[in-house]
Formats: sequence, structure tokens, C-alpha cells
Amino acid sequence: LFFFFYNGVKNSFMGLNIGPPPEIPTNISHMSSFPYHIIKFNIFFNFLQLEDSYNSKKKSFNVLIFDMIIKNNINSNLNFGTKIKLKDLDKVYPKTKNNFTTTYLDTMFNENKLVSILNGFSVFMTQNILCKFFREPQTRSEKLLAKINYKLITICRKLADRVFLMQNLKGIKKIENLFDRFNKNQELYSKELANVGNSIKNKFILINSEDKSLEKITKSKNSTIFVLNHPDYNKDKFIYFIINSILNRLYIAQNKREIPQNTILVSKNMLNIINEHSKSIYQKLGLIPIDASLKNKDKKFNSAIIKPIFKNFTKNKTNIFIFPEGNNSPLTKLPLEKRIQNGIGKLIKKAVNNKSNVTVIPISISYTKNKNNMGNVFIGKPIYFKRKNNEIIFTDGLRNKKIKHMDYNESSEKITNLIAQNLSFGIEEAKKLK
Repeated sequence: LFFFFYNGVKNSFMGLNIGPPPEIPTNISHMSSFPYHIIKFNIFFNFLQLEDSYNSKKKSFNVLIFDMIIKNNINSNLNFGTKIKLKDLDKVYPKTKNNFTTTYLDTMFNENKLVSILNGFSVFMTQNILCKFFREPQTRSEKLLAKINYKLITICRKLADRVFLMQNLKGIKKIENLFDRFNKNQELYSKELANVGNSIKNKFILINSEDKSLEKITKSKNSTIFVLNHPDYNKDKFIYFIINSILNRLYIAQNKREIPQNTILVSKNMLNIINEHSKSIYQKLGLIPIDASLKNKDKKFNSAIIKPIFKNFTKNKTNIFIFPEGNNSPLTKLPLEKRIQNGIGKLIKKAVNNKSNVTVIPISISYTKNKNNMGNVFIGKPIYFKRKNNEIIFTDGLRNKKIKHMDYNESSEKITNLIAQNLSFGIEEAKKLK
């Protein structure tokens, strides 16, 4: 410990946590009634604040100490999923004075059989016809058939959107009026987002809330990049709404003066398909359109969009959410490593170049056949990045949990692969949640 504290790590502290026994029920709200007998030792520290001695002769010794301590977690393989009804989020995440009211935003969760059929058909056409037979059309006839197929998919999505609008027009207009009344008042905006789910009775999510990952993020002064896999075009946006709501609950509970406004980068094709009323709501919820085309991206358009977002990110005023698969998400037969676009590596590399410490949180999603289950959500361990001269120092997240190095100039592809590995690990963990 003497060498640990004096040879590379500042501001460290040692904590003793008592972990729960494996036989306890999955609902975390009942854990307090069970005797805790598994002792878990953790030494918490910020590897990003290693002294300059890190690159000196003591470098290998410091890495060894870091590796030994981070592996000294007796209970690290225990994983408890928490089944949370949306209306009962306050039973796991902190209550605030504003969590007892409902919000018109829950209108966006309303279901309709016709909408589900149309959306399901568009997904089927995309995955089984467009991506299978016309992914890279060569001949003129193939290009024509691909174009027709794409138009049919777009028509299905537009029809689904218009049916949803007709069914929920009153609620959608009330949401628009609600946001107009806030007039960019971040406090009122956050309090409203914290109420999402309060009026939804039967829907629930399964989430690994026991390690309090989201609580740790909201206690930090640093903004965060959240990366999510993209298994379902229609459902994934609701996972973002729920995580966004939980984050705002936690920020409010901690009485933060300035609450970061969450931003999610999505394909501009999505916002082009939906009606103007829903488009306005989604944008006010933080959805920002970018060109996610697989070929011939509009780089000027993307640069103009991302520049102000990065400015706020470096000032810790916004968290960034992104689905790195982009338009590759329908290619479900390909492994995740092949679907994730290299843009995520470039984005994180740019963040590292503009911000001293960058935290990335992988969020893995898996869906079941249970209609009331909004999704299984596994929140992965943070991946930390810091630039040091011509190198990037980083941790492995859910893998070996070691401090590693990569050359800055060759980092984009390596960062992309690292994100893919963590998301793949998380997807398997999400499937285990019950």
C-alpha cells in the first residue's frame, strides 16, 4: 500500500463493501432483509490521474499494482438483474418531490396493433430482403429492385408513424405545449423527464442496477459518452427515454445546479420519416440527426452538427448517446464487430483530443418475447481514455480491466474494436437477466 499511494496514484481511497449472498431474490428492493456474508474488497482510484512517473522506470511496477488491485474483487462475477416496472422506478432509483406526478411524455409509449404490424413488416423487409439480397446491388435490375424495396420499407414506416399520430394527436400536442412552456428552462425540463413512466402500469425493464453504475456517473463532474447496440429500430428509442429519465432522477436527487442535457445522435433518415409533431418532440428530447450513410457520408453536415455538441461535451454540459451500428443494424447475421461503424472510434478519438479525461459507458440491450418487457439492459463497466503525448491510455472495461496503451494515430480502429467487444459481452449478460 505504501508503494501504491506514493508511486503513481493521487487522491485514492480504500473502501470495504459487503456483497450480497448468491441465493437472494433478484429484486434488489428485498436485499436489505438478508444477511450479507460475502466480503468484497475494492480499492477505488482514478487511473487517469497517474503521475508523470507512469512513463518513467516505475511504469511496469505501477501497472502491476493497478492490475493486482482491480482483480482483487471476490464477488465480481455475481450479477443480479432487477425487474423494475416503469411506474415503480422510484423504488430502485431515488424519489424526489417531482416523481409522484405523471407526464404527457408517456404518450410516446402508447401501442397500436396496426402500428406494430407495419413496423414489424418494415423490419422483416429490411433484414430478410433488402440486406440479404440487395445490400450491394451490381446490375441495373438489382439496383431498381433495391430502390423499390427501400421505398416500400419507407412507406410502411411512414404509415405506422401517421397511424400513431392520429391515435395520439391530443397527447402529442400537449407535449409540444409542455416544451414550449419550459422555454429551455433546464430545471423544469429535467423534472418532467424524471416523471417518464409514472403512468405506465404493466411495462417493465430488467436492468443490472446493483452496481449503481448510473449513480456513479451522475456523481461525477465529467460528462459521459454512452454507446448502445441497436437490435430494434422501433424499440431502442424507448430504452434511451428510460435511461434518460433515470439519469435525470439521479441528477435531481443530488441537487446538481447544472444538469447535463443528454444528446443522442441518430440517423437523419429516422427524423425525415416521422411527422413534424413527433420530430419536434424527439429533437427536444435530445435527438440530433447525423448522416449515417454507409457510403458517401455528408461530412460537412456531420461536422457542423457535432461541433457544438463537442463544445458542450468538453464543458461537461451534455452527455452523448450513440448507436455505433448505424445503418448496419439490420445486418443481424453479421457479428457485432462487423456491424459497428468506425465512426465511433473517430468520435472517441476526437473527444480524447479535446478533453483531458473521457469516460465511455457501454449499454447492451436484449429483447424477449414478453410483450410487457421493454428490454433487458446491461450497463457495462466504464472505459476510461486519456491522451498522453502520442499515446492513448485506456482501460478494458469488462474484459481484462488493465491499463493499456495504443498509438494515437492508429487508435480509431482499436477503439472501435474495444467498444464492440464490450457491447458483445454486455449483450450476453443482458440475455441472462431474469
